[in-house]
Amino acid sequence: MTRANRLARSLVLDEMFDLELYKRLRAMTDGGLARMLDDLIPIEVKHVNFWQEFFDLRVDGLDFGRRIKLGLIAGLCRLFGTTAIHLVLEATEIYGLRKYLSIWDVYKDQPLGQAVREVLTDEFEHEDAIVSELVQRKINPEKIRNVFLGFNDGLVEILGAVSGFFA
Repeated sequence: MTRANRLARSLVLDEMFDLELYKRLRAMTDGGLARMLDDLIPIEVKHVNFWQEFFDLRVDGLDFGRRIKLGLIAGLCRLFGTTAIHLVLEATEIYGLRKYLSIWDVYKDQPLGQAVREVLTDEFEHEDAIVSELVQRKINPEKIRNVFLGFNDGLVEILGAVSGFFA
C-alpha cells in the first residue's frame, strides 16, 4: 500500500471513527450537549462522504483497533458522564485540527491541500462550538487534577494499610 493510499484510508477511517463516536455519545446525552452532537453528526457524515468521493475509496467499517478504541472511549464517557464527554470532544477536535493542519502544510499547493482546507474550516467551527460550550459549563481543570490526586492519595493510604497488616 502506497503512502497516498495509507493517508486516504486513514482520513476516511478517522472521520468514520469521529462519526461513530459522536453517535454513541449522542445516545448518552441530553440538553445542550445533545444538540451540539446533533449538529456535529451531519457534518461528520459530510466529511466521511467527502473523503470517500475525493479518494474514490469505499470503507465499510472501522478497523479492529479503532473499534476497540471507540468502545473504550464510549465506556469511559458512560462511566464519567458529561465532563468526560466534553473532554473527549475537545481532544477529538484538537487531534483533527492538528492532523489536517499538518496535511495541509505538506499538500497546500495540490488538490489535496484545497480539500483539506474545506474540512479545516468545518473543524474550526466545531472547535469554536465546543469551546463555547465548555466555557458555559466552566469545566475547571483544577477539579480534574484534584480528582486524580485524590485517587493517588487513596491508593497510597490503601497500600499503607495493607502493608501494615503484613508487617
